[in-house]
Amino acid sequence: MAKNKATDAASEEADLITVVVLKGKSVRHDGKGYTQNSRVELSENDASQLIASGFVKTLDAVKQEMEEASGQEVSIAKADGQSTITSDAPSVVKSESGEA
Repeated sequence: MAKNKATDAASEEADLITVVVLKGKSVRHDGKGYTQNSRVELSENDASQLIASGFVKTLDAVKQEMEEASGQEVSIAKADGQSTITSDAPSVVKSESGEA
């Protein structure tokens, strides 16, 4: 009987998924509160429900998003007292009229 409990516990641990609580959200699990950017180990079922509800993402999904977002570069050059900033990111600077 004790062997079955140990096997069940090991099986349950193998089925845990690491998720990250999303910005502006919080999750309470097993009596402990987790705020945004916290990592939580959840069962596949619990993780699926919270992902569908928009409260968490898998750690792997967050890492993938970070890798895709990286690679942007900013350069600052100073010549004759003037600074020039260049970036490979799309421009988000708006004119005074509010147009891009």
